Amino acid sequence: MVKNTLPALFCMLLACSPASAKVTLPRLIGDGMVLQRNTKVKIWGWADAGEKVTVQFIG
Repeated sequence: MVKNTLPALFCMLLACSPASAKVTLPRLIGDGMVLQRNTKVKIWGWADAGEKVTVQFIG
């Protein structure tokens, strides 16, 4: 189920940010990514200084 929600998550993350912001995620994060249930997950990436970035997982 998580595999199917990741592309939508990243599209929403990028679509909700202002047009001037540049958010970049590492190649490791993307389609086919496997996350372990009931563990903390660190998500990282790069953005403009002071840019507010929010990550949400569905379910």
